[in-house]
Amino acid sequence: MFFFFLMLFSCKKENDEKLPANPYWLTARISQMETPAGYAGTTVFAYKWDNDYYYLIQIPLQNCGLCEFYNYQGVKYEWTNEKLVDFQENARMVKIVWQRDIV
Repeated sequence: MFFFFLMLFSCKKENDEKLPANPYWLTARISQMETPAGYAGTTVFAYKWDNDYYYLIQIPLQNCGLCEFYNYQGVKYEWTNEKLVDFQENARMVKIVWQRDIV
């Protein structure tokens, strides 16, 4: 019985949620950013928010932090103050999808 409790409490609870494969538009966008110098340091983040997946492309040379924010289908998101507050309070960054080194 001791071993049962030990195993029960020592096992990590795994997150069974898996990020879907990158959509075609994102794969194409990443390939466009792989070599031009203006994209050095660019990072693509995947977020789960409002029961859907979103992608944020942060390009260091841009002045706007959420300028390139897209839903899973590749539609650019239009921000309002209410949506921004909801995103800040409820979105969860799932993973870094792609990152280009600053070289």
